[in-house]
Amino acid sequence: MAILSRSRGVFDRGVKTGRDWGRLCAPLAAAPDGPRFSRPFGLPRAIGPPRARQGVAIGRSRRPRLVPAPVPRYLRLMLQRSPQTAREPVFNLPPVIVGSVVVLLAIHAIRVYLLSDDWNGWVIAAFSFVPLRITMPGGVDFDWPGGIAGDVWTFVTYAFLHADWMHVGVNVLWLTAFGAPLARRFGTLRFIGFSLLGAAAGASAHLMLAPTDISPLVGASAAVSAQMAAAARFQFSPGGRLGGGGAFNPEADHRPALTIPEMIRNGRVMSFLLVWFAFNFVFGLLFTPPGVQSSQIAWDAHLGGFVIGLLFFPIFDPVARRAA
Repeated sequence: MAILSRSRGVFDRGVKTGRDWGRLCAPLAAAPDGPRFSRPFGLPRAIGPPRARQGVAIGRSRRPRLVPAPVPRYLRLMLQRSPQTAREPVFNLPPVIVGSVVVLLAIHAIRVYLLSDDWNGWVIAAFSFVPLRITMPGGVDFDWPGGIAGDVWTFVTYAFLHADWMHVGVNVLWLTAFGAPLARRFGTLRFIGFSLLGAAAGASAHLMLAPTDISPLVGASAAVSAQMAAAARFQFSPGGRLGGGGAFNPEADHRPALTIPEMIRNGRVMSFLLVWFAFNFVFGLLFTPPGVQSSQIAWDAHLGGFVIGLLFFPIFDPVARRAA
């Protein structure tokens, strides 16, 4: 009890420093049983100023520590990104698509801003597709540029020429929308070969339906139509970007493709194709090449490219070969 009363007296005088506590407790530490403090007085068991070792001032209550709540598992899965997706840029167009867009825009800019009317007319005569050049080469009073070689290359070179900026802009837009997923699936070489085949198919369809037409055929619409038909076969398939696989899923472009009967039974596919053809039909009636007022974008070329793209897709598709 003496120790308790002496401790009370120390508190009456006030103890401010650890040195004062040392002088006070030195004789107590030498006692046989060691120092003893009564808990009701609020003194700590360790020798030293109250809470001095924790660096907390006397009389100040300790605030409760806030522990963050755990994140739900479903939210972690939503925020988690795969390493492949994390490396993808915002605009991840394949290089072959970027190169194609640059080439189309550059060719049209050169024709519009650098070439004279005479040279522009020569470019149209040399590289656009004219059915009369194939069926009746002597039907005109001049020699076609390029000769026999020109008869061959015009089946594809016409796709690089366009009527005006609106025409090339629309084709570039469709090329970006439908060509990008197809290029990811096919690769560069297959994509280029497939697009050239679609352009040649469009020219061939125009030749069969208008063999004596002298109006030049221009525009990449036939090649884009082939790309659109091919993309529709796997974009709407289960797991595709438009078939529930997610618009930003990189694996959606490599899902197994739909068969033609499955496309016909799919209402979403048929509605999409009808809207696309209606949109292109309206725009196809509005464009004519500069200086050639009697020419328009041929619908038969669109259909020819679409049919060939739909039928020849399995031949170029590497996913179908891996599945087999």
